[in-house]
Amino acid sequence: MGMPFDYVNRIGTLAAEDRMRFYELFAHNLTIGIRVIWAEPAITDSEKLDQIKWMNEILHQVISKAFHLRVNQNTRTESDTWDTIQHWISQNPAIGSHVRIAIRFSYNNVAKINDIGSDPLA
Repeated sequence: MGMPFDYVNRIGTLAAEDRMRFYELFAHNLTIGIRVIWAEPAITDSEKLDQIKWMNEILHQVISKAFHLRVNQNTRTESDTWDTIQHWISQNPAIGSHVRIAIRFSYNNVAKINDIGSDPLA
């Protein structure tokens, strides 16, 4: 596996338009993660709902961040955003892999990277 993904620095150093694009893609990829959870036959419906609840909390924050970046009213640092993401993951660690994939795919798309080996949650 590659070097750990430094969310705060990697996302924080993206150009403004790329950062907005990252958060838009991140939101989209979180919805895919929610669909994967919903379709998972190996977990109970109550566990699915719990995971979806916490994914939705992250999705809410990501959409808010994208909007505030778009209208030049962002007051949250990437560190604040990362801390919030980690908090919601801690509520149900089973969502970590879905969030990890959403981050990787979004960042790699914006940064035009084909390798998804870096683990942003490492």
